[in-house]
Amino acid sequence: MSAKNQRRPIIIKRHAAHDDGHGGQWKVAYADFVTAMMAFFLIMWLLSSITSNDREIIAKYFSSTSLFDLPAGNGVLNGGRSVLDGADPKPIRGAASPKDAKMKTDPRQDGKPAEATTPMPDRAESQRLEALKAEMEKMLSAADLNDSASHVEVTITPEGLRIQIFDRDGEPMFAPASSEPQARLKAILSVIAEVLGTVPNDIVLSGHTDGQPLQRNNYSNWELSADRANAVRRALEADGLPAGRVIQVEGRAASDPLIPQNPLDARNRRIAVTLLRNGIDRPGRPPTPNPAQPATN
Repeated sequence: MSAKNQRRPIIIKRHAAHDDGHGGQWKVAYADFVTAMMAFFLIMWLLSSITSNDREIIAKYFSSTSLFDLPAGNGVLNGGRSVLDGADPKPIRGAASPKDAKMKTDPRQDGKPAEATTPMPDRAESQRLEALKAEMEKMLSAADLNDSASHVEVTITPEGLRIQIFDRDGEPMFAPASSEPQARLKAILSVIAEVLGTVPNDIVLSGHTDGQPLQRNNYSNWELSADRANAVRRALEADGLPAGRVIQVEGRAASDPLIPQNPLDARNRRIAVTLLRNGIDRPGRPPTPNPAQPATN
């Protein structure tokens, strides 16, 4: 056979068909997973940068079962505003309305309602109070105060930052029926004076007792609670708090118990130190100007 008649072998390469069931669907699932993780971390970052009041509003937004129970500014009932626009939550049924909250009764005016002077909380001010609260709790925990955390409660109220120092069974803050501070109370007040000394806000002190009547001639729980509050003022100033920061010292006796269901509970014997918000008005004293607001003539 001649060379011309020789045919070169023909090689046919066949590729197996790709199974469509194992195509690029995993890429779609992976992209969804990455998007969900990015959204999760974005939400966590946003929640870490807002105040506790905003978190309560958001929680009520998602926990409401009725459209009409949603907080104001939910984006549906208030012109598309966000819940983070500083809107106040809708009052809970049975609770006092914001209008009622602006009124208070002064026992010295025969029960006649008087206009309260507590302004609406400012977000920047609330954030400053949150920072002070965190610093206070951190310093109390770091200091060697023999479990002072069980004697101190730090909360943020419409008036400001409230620090309550109360007794425990067998662990009083003052000598019995006396206004002489115990060593534990002096150590706690030293930390409070250091933290509150970093801000210029006014301070109000109030003393409270339990419901046990004081058996002493011409000296009742009213005098005792006032003397204890005044002793705390002197201790704070001795620890470096500038004189004049305390604008009011009051004795409340047993009229405002911390544990109403048990008037004799040791925790009812307490001292409340309130750092007022900027702009709070007190009788006979002009309100502290808010540095975030420009002065007006």
